[in-house]
Amino acid sequence: MSEDLRNETEVGLAEFARRLKALGIDILKQSKMPHREAIYLAIGNSHYQTDITLSREFFDDLPNTRQFQDAVDSYAKAVSGRLKCGSPEVFYCISRIAVGISILWPIQSAASTSGFSRFILMDVTNEASNEIAKCSIQLGFTLGQTVFDIVLLTVQSVRKAVDQGQIQFYKRSVHQEVYQRISRDEGPTTRKAQSEVEQFIAGKAYILGFLVADPPGEIWATDPWDASYLGVSKKELLLAARTLRAKGLLEPGSGEEYARPTDNLLAEQSTEPKGEQSFLTSQLILSRLNLPTKDILLSDLRVGLKRHPLSAVLLIDLDNFKSVNDKYASHSEGDACLDRVVATIASIIGRRGKIYRWGVGDEFAVYLPDFSTDEALVTAERIRSAVEQARPGGDIPVTTSIGVCATDRTSSKTAEEILDFADKAMYASKHSGKNRVTAWPIAS
Repeated sequence: MSEDLRNETEVGLAEFARRLKALGIDILKQSKMPHREAIYLAIGNSHYQTDITLSREFFDDLPNTRQFQDAVDSYAKAVSGRLKCGSPEVFYCISRIAVGISILWPIQSAASTSGFSRFILMDVTNEASNEIAKCSIQLGFTLGQTVFDIVLLTVQSVRKAVDQGQIQFYKRSVHQEVYQRISRDEGPTTRKAQSEVEQFIAGKAYILGFLVADPPGEIWATDPWDASYLGVSKKELLLAARTLRAKGLLEPGSGEEYARPTDNLLAEQSTEPKGEQSFLTSQLILSRLNLPTKDILLSDLRVGLKRHPLSAVLLIDLDNFKSVNDKYASHSEGDACLDRVVATIASIIGRRGKIYRWGVGDEFAVYLPDFSTDEALVTAERIRSAVEQARPGGDIPVTTSIGVCATDRTSSKTAEEILDFADKAMYASKHSGKNRVTAWPIAS
């Protein structure tokens, strides 16, 4: 410990360490932030850690301030619970993406023409693809807000941004000069129904327990930060986990609040009989905001190809959508147009396939397990015709250019190649007149 730390700070640090230790968390590293009245701390265990920066004033007041003590205990319980299952910086999202959120301390500050502002910088990692996004979030000035409150706010805002497709991930070799701005989400969370909570925990068990963990591990089913994210109570999380155990999808973990995914859950995820929906892939009311992303499509296709050697993918790009946004400056009509397109596609594919957001703009994808090229072409043509007749852009003729690739007409069987071929077919539709369907291989 630095010799120049005041006695009050030393006492506060000791109190902080004691409260962490009571929950099995160690202080692995601490250092005074240069030119700042703050202390950087790395906390965790011998396998995983996270970090945080707290002011000297916080440590000075900690021994005698109940609010600060409660904040430390709440944060430490959340960290210790996740440490039992892996990295405390990895979080599962409703959109079935696992993200690592590494905050780049300290909190930044800047003066601008609009006044003084504070903001957090962070690296957000897609755990499945190992791609990264450099992001920032501007902080408000809330009376009584601690750094622990800011960490929770940041995590929940990132998760919701991921769900809404607002974050673009890049390969680690790409130099990102600009931080992507994430909106601060402090509004009330819409309460999720019990079936949605069960779906969330099952998805979390599959993604974090099977795909991220190596070897397969357990999950913390009653994480209070998940409860906040879903707008439910810890009791409802526990009830959902018990229901999944009764269904044979989970088995008990190291304690009642922990669970392990079973082979039944793995089988259900990878088994999607034609004309039916599995527990994890049932889709709620669809809009552009809650569609799974390209990364989820890639993951689903990889798993699906093992079960359905005959599979098809449609890539759908909207024609003339830019004109909708150009006409309506607020973009609200553009968003409504996208939602109408999603609803139209969903009405065509029903339970035979699954819709995804392809990027963050006006492109979508459909995965059709157990479909041949001819079957996929019929479905694609129905989508093209239905969107044209629905007139989602109002007086602007928004139509679709669709690319189709199925495994019966290509020797390449990897998910990446199938998506690439469907993408090429979609661009062929786009550049040969629009409002049409093209199948791979493309005819000369």
